[in-house]
Amino acid sequence: MKKVLIFLAIFYSFFISNGYAAFKTGNEIYPGLEDWKRTPSINQTTAAVAFGYVVGVSDALDQAIFCLPPSVTAGQITDIVYAYMRDNPQIRQKDASYLVATALKPYFQCRK
Repeated sequence: MKKVLIFLAIFYSFFISNGYAAFKTGNEIYPGLEDWKRTPSINQTTAAVAFGYVVGVSDALDQAIFCLPPSVTAGQITDIVYAYMRDNPQIRQKDASYLVATALKPYFQCRK
């Protein structure tokens, strides 16, 4: 069920954005991540899209850029990416998928 919800969030993001999800910047998804961290969320759609984007990109890059252990949760992944973007506002204009990879790589390096 969780995978279906994540898929729907990513799929939905194609229709509510001004471009394709692959061309989102950190500036575009950061407000949604902030909202995702807020309880209760002010805009659940924006929060779900940002959460789905981060989880989708991390799933796509898993085993290529970094290696996620089976025990890591989507919440942990999103927490790491949110903290990285919060602590590095000077680079939020970069491609969001690059920022996701850059945030996760130090924590989930692949073993040789």
